[in-house]
This record gives sequence, C-alpha cells and structure tokens, in this order.
Amino acid sequence: MTSKNLPAPAAVGPVLASVNCPMGVVRVTVDPAATIARAEVRTDDTTGPAADAVAKSRISQDGNRLTIVVPEVEGAGGGITQTIITGGGRTRVTQTIGTVYGSMTGVTIINGRVVTGGGNGVVSSGIEVLITLPAGSGVQMSSTNADLEVTGLLAALDLNTRNGSLRAGVIGRVKVRGHNGDSEIDSVQEWADIETHNGNTYIGSYGGGAARVITHNGNVDLAAAPAASGQIEARAHNGNIRLRGVSHRPELNVVTRTHNGHVSKH
Repeated sequence: MTSKNLPAPAAVGPVLASVNCPMGVVRVTVDPAATIARAEVRTDDTTGPAADAVAKSRISQDGNRLTIVVPEVEGAGGGITQTIITGGGRTRVTQTIGTVYGSMTGVTIINGRVVTGGGNGVVSSGIEVLITLPAGSGVQMSSTNADLEVTGLLAALDLNTRNGSLRAGVIGRVKVRGHNGDSEIDSVQEWADIETHNGNTYIGSYGGGAARVITHNGNVDLAAAPAASGQIEARAHNGNIRLRGVSHRPELNVVTRTHNGHVSKH
C-alpha cells in the first residue's frame, strides 16, 4: 500500500475541502465529533502508476481551506479505456479515448482497478481519497473519472465532473455540473442546481427554496418535503420526470418539460 496523509492541520473547525482527483473514488465523511479535518490519498499498490500518483499528490491546509491535488495516473489514459463502476445493485459503464503511446488496445477498470489491458497496458489499482471533515464543512471537487461518496451532513457541495457519479446523504446546498454519471442524494435542505448530459438525478427529500434539475439523457426524481418553497424546475430532453409532494402546494412554482419522456406530478 502507498499513502499520503495531511500534515498537522492549520485550523480547528469547519473547512472547505478543494479536491482535484482525475481518477478513482473520493469518500467524504462529515463527523460531528471531529474538530479538525483529516485527509489521506492511498492505493493498494506499492509500485507502479497509481503508487507514483499517490506519491506525487499534494495535501495541504491553509487556514480553513483544505487542498488535495492528485495527478493523472500515467499509462491509464491511453487508448480506449472502459470503466465499470458497481455498487448499490447497479453497474455503470463509461468509455473514454485518450492519446495512444505504443500499442495499447484497451483497458478495463472495475471500481477503479485496471484488470485487463492489451499491448503495453499497465495493471494498477485504483486511487482512494479519504476525507473526514468537521460539521459545517463544504466540498469543492473537480474530476475527470472519479466518483464522489458523501456520508453525513455536508453544508455545501460544488462538483464539476466529466465521468463520475455522486452518492450523498444530506447536503445543505448542492451544485453539480456533469457529463456522464448519476447524482443520488438522500436529502437537500437549502437549494439544488444540478445539470448533467447523460445521467439520472434522484433527490429523496427536498426542503429548499430553489431547485433546478436538468438532464439531457436521463430521468429526474425529486420528492418535495413540507419545508420546500419557491420554484422547482425539472427538465429533461430524453427522460422521465417524477415529482412527488408537489400537488396542492400553492407555495411551489413547479416548472417541468421533457421532449421524449413522461412527466408525473403528485
């Protein structure tokens, strides 16, 4: 195993964690009992591209800002890369094409681990970023091919990803910009602004004052809690829209539209 940890933290209390992780999985835990932030970048590999990327990663804290930067895993982006993410009874497959150096014909990655490769492909484990934050903290993340998992009550999330999914418990404010990947959130308390090209969006309980959920290819499923107010906008080009808890609610301004799909409001 290869790992790198956050040095002695510079501040006590809530932080903004700024994460740049091109590939792998980022797991964030908000611990009400924590007073300081903790972070680790790790891989099961002791040598090879993933181990090199972990060794070159940077973890620092300046005041209330925690910064984590993981470099690209060399050799994992060339040729055609097929990424298979399994979990929660579902399987998601994405394919990306990078610059080819040598004779690589293809790579398959299951849950971040490269398991097959042609030509000069290199087998390496995936990278995990493990973060523990005090209550009241937020996350700002940029990624190419990494999933984000959040446990606990996160005050705010700003996620920009190309091929990555989001799975979270309770979030105060959430903004997501994604190309390929689902967003599944148990509860949003304040507002939501989620836009993806290929992916489903699920919000189990929404109690905020403004929601905007847009997808080009995918379904939208949102349940409005009694605390919800203001506008709820849900749009899909190819997909179904299902809104629950919005009927007979004059305090809600519900706007829906889909080109190829079904709209359900009750």
